[in-house]
Amino acid sequence: DAPDPLPDLMMIGALSGARIDAISSLRVRDCTNGAFTFKRQKKEPRDRTIPIHSRLTGIVARRVKGKGPDGFLFHELPIATSTRPRSAAASQAFTRYRRKMKIGADVGEQSPYDFHSFRRWFTTKAEQAGQPPHIIDFVTGHKRPGETLGRYSEGPSMAQLKKCVEAVKLPR
Repeated sequence: DAPDPLPDLMMIGALSGARIDAISSLRVRDCTNGAFTFKRQKKEPRDRTIPIHSRLTGIVARRVKGKGPDGFLFHELPIATSTRPRSAAASQAFTRYRRKMKIGADVGEQSPYDFHSFRRWFTTKAEQAGQPPHIIDFVTGHKRPGETLGRYSEGPSMAQLKKCVEAVKLPR
């Protein structure tokens, strides 16, 4: 019973490991050929492309339908300003929903749960599914370790990334 577009945002967060700002900024052109291309975040050197989890294909198909390449996947979110990113409204809506569902702390208290919890959950589930840490790092946009992978490698194959993404399963 979460208000739109929260259910779709939460599913993409849980099954991609992406930050809320990266998800909120997705345009139709960033959701092609079975992959998301997330804009560069924080200290990432460039945009990154990761496979779309099979459980997300219906959501993406529904959200891109009838939109041009420049259309936002989450058109409901307000346009970013110089002081407020597109993701701010989504983050606040998630907090209101979390409080309504009585998950975590009450108003005025620090909660251990926020939208970033989906990112932590994805990483944990990928690791528990036996995925290599350097592949998880690539999928989530973290700096890859060492000279060899961090500097010289062009990155894992899409098949390796797909295996990692699909290894994450939603609870029943």
